[in-house]
Parts: sequence; structure tokens; C-alpha cells
Amino acid sequence: MKKLIISSMVVTAGLFAFPGMAGGSMQGNAGMIGKPLPGLTDNTVIAEANGKKITVKEINSYLQGITGDYRIRLQDLPAKHIKKFIQDYVDTLALYKKAKEIENTPQFKAAKMKLAVDMWLKDRFNKIKISDKDVKEFYEKNKDLYFKTTPQIKARHILVKDEKEAQKLINELKGLKGKALEDKFIKLAKEYSTGPSKVQGGELGWFSPKQMVPEFAKAASELKPGEITLKPVKTRFGYHIILVEDKKDNNYMPFNQVKDQIIAYLKNKKLKQEIESLKKQEKVKFLIPKN
Repeated sequence: MKKLIISSMVVTAGLFAFPGMAGGSMQGNAGMIGKPLPGLTDNTVIAEANGKKITVKEINSYLQGITGDYRIRLQDLPAKHIKKFIQDYVDTLALYKKAKEIENTPQFKAAKMKLAVDMWLKDRFNKIKISDKDVKEFYEKNKDLYFKTTPQIKARHILVKDEKEAQKLINELKGLKGKALEDKFIKLAKEYSTGPSKVQGGELGWFSPKQMVPEFAKAASELKPGEITLKPVKTRFGYHIILVEDKKDNNYMPFNQVKDQIIAYLKNKKLKQEIESLKKQEKVKFLIPKN
């Protein structure tokens, strides 16, 4: 499955990729567990600093500003974290009394301009609307390129150094089916296998054939679920007996699983077009002195 990586502005937090796109700002109370404090409203006075009343709305604006996520609210955050957020805001107010002295410096004005751009980009990104039709259309057009999964095999194996020993173990397994085959295979793996998986009865879990050495991958791919190799499979590690437990053929990631990723990608694409349009409106003439 091919990945699509799109570089972007701060608003999209680095990059989006298919599948498993990375990026995005702090969302809601991600990583925080606990019930919110009941009864809070924007107008609730949550603290006082030097006699000045501080409302929930002030704290919310502060949190949204420093995270860039307009969804964050004290009303939704776990009650046990509320005091910490209030204290952080009060501490910032205390330091700002001194820090605001630098507001007239060129460095602050430049940083303020950059911050304004970043916040505007995030705001524009959040306001872009993508229709369900466009999302579904993108999914259908790009299924094979971005959303196709690779074949997967679930198997166990027994690894020994000697071919005759491997064939002897295969002969003990022949004729067995279902649970009887699995139980016997696990028993023999724990007793005879030299591989690190012996303690799990030879269990390898799910894997892509590409993850295995060619000889092993070819043998496992040719087996049906519930079948074992009837001849030892030789690799550079020794001789294998393979039991395939299950298989997943080529398939597609479900639409609902990737819908949010597609929306983010399409919003990012629209925003990028808007940015490029704004840039083109600027008539720039470089006056760089020649050496």
C-alpha cells in the first residue's frame, strides 16, 4: 500500500499520509481520564487574582489560544485537572505584567505577526467544509493507490536443524485436522523447535509474506488455513514445518476507518490552494545588490 505524504503549513501540524496520517493539534481531553466538573458555564467565576474575577470563558480562551484547538473547554476536562489549568493561567498573568515590556520590540512584533498567521491558518483550516460526496469520491478513485491492504498470514512453525527430524515431526502430524492438529503442533513446537517462538508453541502471529525469507513465504502462501507443509522447508535458519491458521487476502481499508483522514487531506489541499492564490497577489521585486 503506497503512502501519500503532503507537506503543509503549521495549521496541519506537519504532514498527512495514507494510511495512518500523522498530525493534528491537541484534541479535547486526549490523554486525560476522569469525569468533568458538573455545572460549569462560560460565566462561572472560577478564581480570583488580586481581587480580579476570572471566568471559565477566560480560561477557555487561554487554553484554546495556546493549543490552537477551539474545542478545548474546562467544561469537558477532568475535574482533577481544573486547578492546574487555572494556576497556569494565573501564573501567566503574573509574568505578563513584566513580560509586556517587550511588546514594542521588533522581535516581538515579528513573532506576533507570525503567530497571527499561524492562528489564521488554523482558523481557515477548521472552517473549510468538505462534502460527504467529495470524501466518498476520493476514496473510490484512490482505493488501489492508498487504501489497499497487503495479504496477511497467521501461522505457526517448528524449526529444527536436521531435515530427517523435520520429516519425522511432519509424519506425526499427518492425518490430524482442526484442534487436534493445532494441539499436537503446539506440543511438538515446545518440545523440538529451536526458534525463539517455541515457548508460544511456534506462534508467529499475523505477518506479510514480504516479512519472511522467500522460501518460507512461498511455502506459507501456498497453504490453506488448517494445512501444514508436507515436506520440510529449508531456509538459512534450518528446516521448518509450517501450520497456516488463517489468511487475509488483498482487501481495502473500510471507508469509515479512513474518512476523517481523507477530510483532513482534502481540507489541507483546499487551504494550500488558497495560500498559493494569496501569495500570487503580492507583486515582489527583489533588489538584492550584486556581489
